[in-house]
Amino acid sequence: MARTSNELRDLRILEDTRYVSFKRCDHLRTRVDELWEHAQVCLAGGGSRRRILAIIGESGTGKTTSLKYVLGDFPEMKQYRDASGRLIIPMISIEVPRPCTTKDIAIRILQELGVEASHSANEYDLWQAVKAQLRECGTILVHLDESQHLLAADTAAAVRKLQDRFKSLLSIEDWPLHLILSGVIDLATLFTGDQQLANRSTVMRFENLLFPGDKAIVVNVLQDIASDHCGLTLSPALLTDDFLGRVVKAAGGGIGTLIEFIRAACYKALSKGHKALGPKDFAFAYSRFSGSRELDNIITAKTWQDIDRAKALADLLRPERRNRRPGKDAA
Repeated sequence: MARTSNELRDLRILEDTRYVSFKRCDHLRTRVDELWEHAQVCLAGGGSRRRILAIIGESGTGKTTSLKYVLGDFPEMKQYRDASGRLIIPMISIEVPRPCTTKDIAIRILQELGVEASHSANEYDLWQAVKAQLRECGTILVHLDESQHLLAADTAAAVRKLQDRFKSLLSIEDWPLHLILSGVIDLATLFTGDQQLANRSTVMRFENLLFPGDKAIVVNVLQDIASDHCGLTLSPALLTDDFLGRVVKAAGGGIGTLIEFIRAACYKALSKGHKALGPKDFAFAYSRFSGSRELDNIITAKTWQDIDRAKALADLLRPERRNRRPGKDAA
């Protein structure tokens, strides 16, 4: 029996807010647990200087969603009031806006700790207040998502300034603050050329899926979403190497994008009252996401291996703009 519109809406809400777990998430949980345990050891007088966990990967690889899920699953990181009624904030998580200067992030951290701050204040004084408030609030872990946005200028001086700010945060007297920095591959700039910061860090890569090497992961995610939670049977065509390769390429190799893609295809099938999920549902979802022409649809095109998903709208551009790198001005 076909689902009603309200039933479909409820299913979408439930599915969109459900975390799809995969092996990389288990590794991330281990790394965060190790960082948190290291912080406790440092508080007791031990530990090493490696107090930064850098999570680096392309957009769509699931960094933000996975970190949100993992960090939210640690009860000891949640706010509470101590015996005297003082609010203790063990962990704060901030998405760094773009653009964002080092003064901006100092103000943002203070605001997260419940302290108002003004841009008219001296930057040195702001960072001194940050360090004092982190200790006062019992904040032992700070997570900065999209940390690459702090690299306001791609210059050696800008990189050194940010590196110095982070090293300063890790040097609060008698307070071993730990950092999680997550972002795209530009974030690697911070750990290149400054061995002092590298010596204070551990790194976890969120790499793109590869096919056929990651075939089992793709099949598991497909079955988890479509069969286990959306109640759809899988067309045999979906489990062929050809189709699975197309799906990975259409998602750009990002597991976060892949999950979003599979969900969109499922919602399309369910909206039509179908009981099975098929290639046409994916072709529809890809065309909606990318705006590509039919001959450039990775799900249906014969020569799909040669299609660049980043150029799905290239035919709409003037000839002189078609080969320009994204985000770059013309020479």
